[in-house]
Amino acid sequence: MNRSRIRYALTALPVLALTLTACGGGGVAKSDSDNKLTIWMMTGGPGDNPLIKEATAQFEKDHPDMEVDIEIQQWDGVATKITTALASGNPPDIVEMGNTQTPLQTYSGGLADLTGSKKSFEGSEGWLTGLSGPSEFDGKLYAVPLYGGTKVVMYNKKMFADAGITSPPKTLAELQEHCGTLADANSGTANFSGFYLPGQYWFNGMPFLFAKGGKIASQKDGKWQAEMSSPANQAGLKAWKSFQNTCSTPSSVGVNTDSPDQDQLFADGKAAMAYVKAWEPAAVIEKNPEMKDNIGFFAMPGYTADSTMPVIVSGSTIGIAAGSPDRDAAEDWLRVVTGEKFQQRMATELNLLPISPSFTPAGVPEQLTVASQASKVSRPLPNSPGEATLETERYNEQFFSKIARGADIASSSAAYDKHATDAFNSLSD
Repeated sequence: MNRSRIRYALTALPVLALTLTACGGGGVAKSDSDNKLTIWMMTGGPGDNPLIKEATAQFEKDHPDMEVDIEIQQWDGVATKITTALASGNPPDIVEMGNTQTPLQTYSGGLADLTGSKKSFEGSEGWLTGLSGPSEFDGKLYAVPLYGGTKVVMYNKKMFADAGITSPPKTLAELQEHCGTLADANSGTANFSGFYLPGQYWFNGMPFLFAKGGKIASQKDGKWQAEMSSPANQAGLKAWKSFQNTCSTPSSVGVNTDSPDQDQLFADGKAAMAYVKAWEPAAVIEKNPEMKDNIGFFAMPGYTADSTMPVIVSGSTIGIAAGSPDRDAAEDWLRVVTGEKFQQRMATELNLLPISPSFTPAGVPEQLTVASQASKVSRPLPNSPGEATLETERYNEQFFSKIARGADIASSSAAYDKHATDAFNSLSD
């Protein structure tokens, strides 16, 4: 492994403000097994749920002398924190990462090479590409998928019925027609959206481009080139802008899904449809219990009836520190949390998408079944460490919001290509 990659990764990120001690990595370097696995897991996932105790108990049956210490990390600033910790003399043994942050860590040199062990992970041949792609660097595997998530359309069954809509749409054109029908039927509701779609919601926007044959960037001879200006992407951006401006309330062009809270708007009857994660329907029902039996789901339809829109699979991966002295035990722990049994428990209890569609159990909520099917038509994000830079800047969100607000598509795309290309190549050797 090229150890100089660590130097490039560290100097490219604002890590000087973080000391190794502040990252939990201070102290004496590990040289021999200390019979303890220190595992960093992220808030909002299985790590801070009681379910993780079952994984630990299963692991400890085979490793009765090994202690497992789960330390929950916050998402804010975690990419820098992990990079710094992995480069220290006392890293955590195992780290969870967001899939868009993973290329930075696979590139950095701080993760152990798992290539030779890939076949030992249950279902690895069917891993979701949105999670498995970022886990590789230079043809080698440095992390494994932990859980996935993608979005589906949530709709109000009563509003559909009251508007005379008898079934979910089969094409994007039909969906856009439904938006108008629903708006007419709910004309008495102020700021109503047939399909509430915040302008910053690039996870909805990019599928419009993917379905036209576009991609965010390509790599050639080790260099990345962003491709927002390609004819396919230009056509996709025009289609997305038309859909957003037609179906969503005008005030949504400059906002994200949290402010205002799209689940609250749906619960309040301000929208007939929304593009949601699998756990959002529970939030809607909590806000308005009367919605319990009134919510349906379908995959975002494509331009033609023969295929749904490609989706972006988000989620987490998990890897072992190159400096861990407990490599074999750490791999065994990874095999537990990525195995079918634990994956099915996560799906059933946490509404998290299993890392392989074949793991999706019967009896899960409808939205997860739809998401699992939708994930079979997915497109990966660029497998570049610079992807983390765009995420930190929220650059993609701001770009799609500009388009929704009416910015010139061609000139905005040219500016995107320059900025994103620089970001994707910022850590090149």
